[in-house]
Amino acid sequence: MKIVVFGASGLLGSAVLAELDSAGNEVLAPSHAEMDITNEKKLSSYLTGLKPKLVINCVGFNYVDECESKAELAFKVNGEAVGNLARITSSIKALFFHISSDYIFSGEKDDEYLEEDEPKPLSVYGESKLLGEKLTQEFADKFCIIRTSWLFGLGRDNFISKIVKRWKKGESEFKIVSDQQGKPTYSLDLARVIRLAVEHSLTGIYHFCNQGKVSRYQLAKEVFEIIGERPKIIPISAEQYGAIAKRPKNSALSTKKIENALKLKIRHHQLAIKDYLEKISGEIK
Repeated sequence: MKIVVFGASGLLGSAVLAELDSAGNEVLAPSHAEMDITNEKKLSSYLTGLKPKLVINCVGFNYVDECESKAELAFKVNGEAVGNLARITSSIKALFFHISSDYIFSGEKDDEYLEEDEPKPLSVYGESKLLGEKLTQEFADKFCIIRTSWLFGLGRDNFISKIVKRWKKGESEFKIVSDQQGKPTYSLDLARVIRLAVEHSLTGIYHFCNQGKVSRYQLAKEVFEIIGERPKIIPISAEQYGAIAKRPKNSALSTKKIENALKLKIRHHQLAIKDYLEKISGEIK
């Protein structure tokens, strides 16, 4: 199958590219320098010329706090450009896969969020990701939106790699937010699920993350338990931490829909983190 992956140099995109390529697909992955998805005219010419069967968008302006001061850019990349991709993929009769976020939800719900729950973003980032979803549904004839959360994986820094690096550099005390909960997602696990979704021509909106809801404070404790170290980890509130953008208190996503659709058994995030830490053990200094 001829597939175009945008954002293939990113944490998720690189994993998706490798997964689809290993399955024998013809995968094209233009760099940002080669193809800026906000350039609608160039984008249209590129995709119309290639006529892929599938387009996957892993591009995102994902710096949540920075989005607050760069709202125009956030809405352009996470919203308007996604709408352009949806229109163009429909014109060439391709299936459009788009990656969205748990941050489209308010976090007010006690239980895990279902796909049909009403979005109510708290931040510019969340609002811009929701716009991308809305434009996808408006303009794409065939689409699959996969919402994910708390992504970690190879190739790019993330919460886990950052705290491990700090520890490696000699820090022995960490103040970590304890009053926000979510589900971590390993990029390699999500990439495999995207491949399965592609092979099953899945359409609609789905959630994917690894199992087990935690706070970042609990997550940090788990990481160091796996490593076998015991730095001092101090729980603090989100208010004490003082992030610019407001985050949901509970952004845990239910994965039952995609589990049923693809007959999946999703592993716990602790197993995924152990796998990840083993892979990067020689890289982090």
